[in-house]
Amino acid sequence: MERIRAAVAELAVEARDGWTAGALSERLVEVLELRERLDAAVLCLAADWDRDRAWEVDGSLTAASWLAHRAPVSASDAKRIVKAARLVDAHPRMAEALAGGDTTVAHMEALARVASKERLPLVADHEEILVAQATRLPVGEFNVLVRRWAVLADDVLADGDFEAKWDRRRLHISTSLDGWGAVSGYLDPEATSGLVAALDHLAPPDPADAPDGPRSLSQRRADGLVDLCGWYRRGGKPAGNPPTLNVVVDVATLNGDTPEAAVARCDLDGVGPVTRATLERIACDAMLARLVTAGDSIVLDLGRATRLATPAQRKALAVRDGECRFPGCDRPHHWCDIHHLTSWLQGGATDLAELLLLCRRHHVFVHQLGWRITRNPDGTLTFTDPARGP
Repeated sequence: MERIRAAVAELAVEARDGWTAGALSERLVEVLELRERLDAAVLCLAADWDRDRAWEVDGSLTAASWLAHRAPVSASDAKRIVKAARLVDAHPRMAEALAGGDTTVAHMEALARVASKERLPLVADHEEILVAQATRLPVGEFNVLVRRWAVLADDVLADGDFEAKWDRRRLHISTSLDGWGAVSGYLDPEATSGLVAALDHLAPPDPADAPDGPRSLSQRRADGLVDLCGWYRRGGKPAGNPPTLNVVVDVATLNGDTPEAAVARCDLDGVGPVTRATLERIACDAMLARLVTAGDSIVLDLGRATRLATPAQRKALAVRDGECRFPGCDRPHHWCDIHHLTSWLQGGATDLAELLLLCRRHHVFVHQLGWRITRNPDGTLTFTDPARGP
């Protein structure tokens, strides 16, 4: 440790006046590489320290709180270190790759962010594949890969943590004394993509010579939200073509198989990876632009945009169903999605007998939370809660 301290002190006073740009760049990369090795040593040391519960000696309640109070790190950094250290400690191949310099701390932290308690057993099952990808991919690409892996894990776990996230959905508006409002929230991927698409559609970029200058992206979206509310108050609809949600999906995922994370694609434009259940729900009632791929780059099929239910069918459903068909729900038809009893992705027909209206909340119940709907011979519907039965 004394030698390391002495070397760092020497580096701090290094005279670099007159160095060429190339020499400065080379030194910067060298120092960053050394910092990475030190960060890896911190993570491996933290794993040993946490395994022995050394932080309990001083009466601390958690490892993160001990670090935040006794080391030059913030509370959030302390939690990040402890979470990544525990992941590495529980998986020998990850520890080996990190200690040997085959992968980086950033790779391990990216995986730790998605390794929720429910997904941890699947991390162990896929450890070799994840380590192999970590040693091959840059950090940015690995971040995308582990997000896709998490989506595949959720599909395997029957969307286990979607329900917890769905329960946390919110939109909070606080008003100041002068009437200005601050908006914050937490929305699911489809809602996020739909909101962004709608606001960007309503408030496109301004020309450079706009009278008051071009607005920023956040300003345009604020104005788009106000316009959207204004149209609703006046009972009208915005002009022009509706915004489209774009999903890129690989063949294996489309067929309900579980591909490797390295080749899987089920990405919602503007959001990133989503579960197949979310894809099925979007496909029930949406304008689809079909682009089927094998992996990231091989395009197998490019189809024209197709509306799954015609305007005439929607009018017929509005007359037949009137409102959301979920028991006890009375949301009107113009708030509802069109749901296929047999998923369109699985060959379900777009016939009135196979369609019904569900508000978005109950559409989520079916696709993400496992509720089943069956049509009885007399035309009535049975809704089955996966937790309690019919």
